[in-house]
Amino acid sequence: KGGGVLFLVPEVSLAPQTVSRIRNYFSESGEEVVVWHSHLSAGERLDAWRNLSSGKARIAVGARSAVFAPIHNLRLIVVDEEHESAYKQEDSPRYHGRDVAVYRSMLNQATCVLGSATPSMETLRNVEKSKYLESRLDSRIDGRELPLVHIVDMRREAQRERTPPILSQPLVESLRQRYADREQSILFLNRRGFNTTMLCPDCGHVEQCKDCSIALTFHRTDGFLKCHLCGYRKNAPMICPSCQSLNIRKKGHGTQRIEDLVSSLMPKRAKVVRVDADMAYRKNALRSTLQDFRRGKIDVLVGTQMIAKGLDFPNVTLVGVIDADLPLRMEDFRASERAFQLLVQVAGRAGRGDRAGEVYVQSYAPHSPSIQFARKSDLRGFMEEEMELRRELGYPPFRSLIRHLFRGRSSEKTEFYTQQWANSLNEKPIAGLSVRGPAPAPLEKMKGLYRHHLFYFTNEVSKVVRELEERRRSFPLDREVHDILDVDAQQIH
Repeated sequence: KGGGVLFLVPEVSLAPQTVSRIRNYFSESGEEVVVWHSHLSAGERLDAWRNLSSGKARIAVGARSAVFAPIHNLRLIVVDEEHESAYKQEDSPRYHGRDVAVYRSMLNQATCVLGSATPSMETLRNVEKSKYLESRLDSRIDGRELPLVHIVDMRREAQRERTPPILSQPLVESLRQRYADREQSILFLNRRGFNTTMLCPDCGHVEQCKDCSIALTFHRTDGFLKCHLCGYRKNAPMICPSCQSLNIRKKGHGTQRIEDLVSSLMPKRAKVVRVDADMAYRKNALRSTLQDFRRGKIDVLVGTQMIAKGLDFPNVTLVGVIDADLPLRMEDFRASERAFQLLVQVAGRAGRGDRAGEVYVQSYAPHSPSIQFARKSDLRGFMEEEMELRRELGYPPFRSLIRHLFRGRSSEKTEFYTQQWANSLNEKPIAGLSVRGPAPAPLEKMKGLYRHHLFYFTNEVSKVVRELEERRRSFPLDREVHDILDVDAQQIH
């Protein structure tokens, strides 16, 4: 119809696959497809801007920032995997790519399609209220069956061995069988690095980042302990810094360790490759790895959430989820929703070709609702239970959430001014605003800054934010303490 189209994906890693498909489809008509994401060089970004703003190109594919691309006569926006929290910009300006896409569609009188096998609670609520139209795909393409999901109770596996195993026996046997049948496998663990921490069993000392409230992660590739928040790194100690014990040891497991373990358990000729954020920093490394996997040069792909969604490999017939309980241990009211979404999405990587797929989910809490609903891909059942809980608590999507975060170099000052602000709200409440807190943030220290926060719940966001901004201007905040208002906050760490 002569209109422009914007196709959004949540991760840069998904852009090449999507671009390739769209370019193949439009190649005969000579239509140019522009790629737009943060990994582009300044020159590449300028070329993309010129091609779109001049009307030379009418199709743009990219991550969240592409929602602002200057597309002529915009008629359609597609937001793929709309439930992904990666669409929310964590730095200023703190916009949500999905919500901007919906609003921009309205301004342009264009159509907006939000696509997901596991829609967000906010989107499902908008369907309930008839704000959005719903189009359900009740079966896979060509009538292919959903993969068979096995829940492996790791408590029983641990009883068979002296120490809790990382990989269960059924999963290892299935990996070997898939290799023998010349089929491919994906192993998913949302934790990079070799081991999670270094711990002294004698005194309990844990190696922590000097600037953040988290344990350092050991990376075997360069032998350093690294912080995954601020990038701080140091040499792994040979003795405990607290008690001088020689027993200090590495505990836990990350993707590097899984890669080593699987390589040792598989036949020698089997190729096992790891995909995580450490690899993504090397230009084109991720793209070439995924291309090799598609061509069958890699037998087992071990990765984090980068490989959990959107990717389509027809020869993958086995998916293993190493630690399904990990998302459930987050201090976040969305933990259950995210665990469900992650499990359904990663399970969906199996059986996308002509051969049936299988999924092994390893869990120490196999009866948790998220895991049981994900096992059957029962979105409706999970949604009803989760919606009822959110309704009772007054959490999103029934009320909007605003996070007010205070940060400063001094722990005492930051806590003091957060409390003073809370006191001012108690003395002079804002109509329509429910306040919870203050409290230390789950990660009390990040990048050298101490952090305290409050949560606001409201049905009148615009009005409340204006009132909060007005109060902030007259609030005597110390120069060394800074505060942030994050509307519809997605990450609460």
